[in-house]
Amino acid sequence: MTTISKIRNLLIGAALMITASNPLLAASTSGTTNVTVTVPEFIVLHYYSNMTLNFATPETEAINQGQNSMDVSWSGDTSNGENLASANLMNAKLELDGTKTTVKLDNVWAVRGFSKSGNATVAVTVPQNKMTLESSEIGISNAQVTDGTSTGSSITTKLGGITRAGATLGGIRMDLDFSKTTLSGTHTGGQYTITATTI
Repeated sequence: MTTISKIRNLLIGAALMITASNPLLAASTSGTTNVTVTVPEFIVLHYYSNMTLNFATPETEAINQGQNSMDVSWSGDTSNGENLASANLMNAKLELDGTKTTVKLDNVWAVRGFSKSGNATVAVTVPQNKMTLESSEIGISNAQVTDGTSTGSSITTKLGGITRAGATLGGIRMDLDFSKTTLSGTHTGGQYTITATTI
């Protein structure tokens, strides 16, 4: 190849490189798309379908009621002494007379999802308000839901989105009445229902 041919090839290659790298010769266009997303109202309620409450065994005790003196006839009949009656029984360590035990069940339900307000109502009802074992009975009353901020039979609480990490956790409060409880063992039949509704 002659020198002139080499120079010509070099000039042609340089011209091609300049043409390819020159932005003035490139064509370009772009368009912008607006994106919108419609999120539906949606709610998830987590709850336990069975709840067994195992009460701690109270301490067994013998209570000394003090001293007593009675007159006794030769037939064995007694008189003039003080007899035990419910009114003069001394307090035991476990006393439930005239009171109800408020059971606090923490973190036994959770809600998550989407609503127009970002909130939901959570309510509790008691369709079966007693548990029984033969003739023995435990009553349920005053059921309430709580999220740590609000407590009531129905509350407004935050949904926090759909992720598990954003779920709102809540508890149940209810009074148990042992005034008609006469047997040890498992009493069954009580129910509470939790309802979660977007608002």
